[in-house]
Amino acid sequence: MIWDPMTIDEFAAFQRATGAHVVKIRGTWWVEARPFFFRPLFPFSEIEPNGGNYPIRSLVGGVLHPVPPGVSGNCCMNLFLHDGIKEYSLELLGSRARGPIKKSLENLRAARITDANTFTEEAYPVYRAFYDRTRYFYKSERTAKRSFLAWARSIFQNAKIVAMGIYHRETLCAVEISYQVEDIIIDDVFFSDTRSQQLRVTDFMVHTLREAARSTDARYIFRGFPSGKESLDQSKVERGCKIVRLPAYCRINPVAFYVGKAVLNSSYRKLAAMTSREQ
Repeated sequence: MIWDPMTIDEFAAFQRATGAHVVKIRGTWWVEARPFFFRPLFPFSEIEPNGGNYPIRSLVGGVLHPVPPGVSGNCCMNLFLHDGIKEYSLELLGSRARGPIKKSLENLRAARITDANTFTEEAYPVYRAFYDRTRYFYKSERTAKRSFLAWARSIFQNAKIVAMGIYHRETLCAVEISYQVEDIIIDDVFFSDTRSQQLRVTDFMVHTLREAARSTDARYIFRGFPSGKESLDQSKVERGCKIVRLPAYCRINPVAFYVGKAVLNSSYRKLAAMTSREQ
């Protein structure tokens, strides 16, 4: 599995095709991560704190972004990353980490999915099983097959997006969507059925990504932001992720902050986890 790197402009076009609201301001692409709340689409984009650099809609909600070296911020922006890409080796992991991976390698195999129709027919039941198990709210509209099909088409219209299928006894049990933007491999979407949990499918996926990344020029594998849910965040740390804290600036409309804290509690917890200075 090799990734063909995208530019940030290509990344923005793909995100727009999948339904994300992205906007370019003074050379920086922003994504509306929550209604009226923006962060840079490419998480390492450094921006001077200046209202003129921000999307107009952020006045209602807010912004969060890394700042350039020598520029004062007011918080951190936390990211989950795998580093030391070239040095990764299963045999160099501790026995506690090696065991689940070796068990998964006995039962699972990975192969790239290259056809949108095959993806839809095989991956849709896996996605439904994933949603029924987790009640994952993000993009829950994809539980409708028509919406899932539209998403699949946007993936396979871009040859630089890698859809990796994970199989148990020739049956698809998990899907990983990833791509490389500049020198960062982005772990974008992962979902699996319930049966595969006992086979340590998540350990298999992370190992497969890290093994494949060794043959690239990537600097990091980006696995998202802290969620504020301890079990989810800890599971990434246990599988070798590091929390990297970038100096950042956050500005939030006071009314939006009050509403988020009082009503949208999960969004508030995620923002607090993304900007925390604590380990």
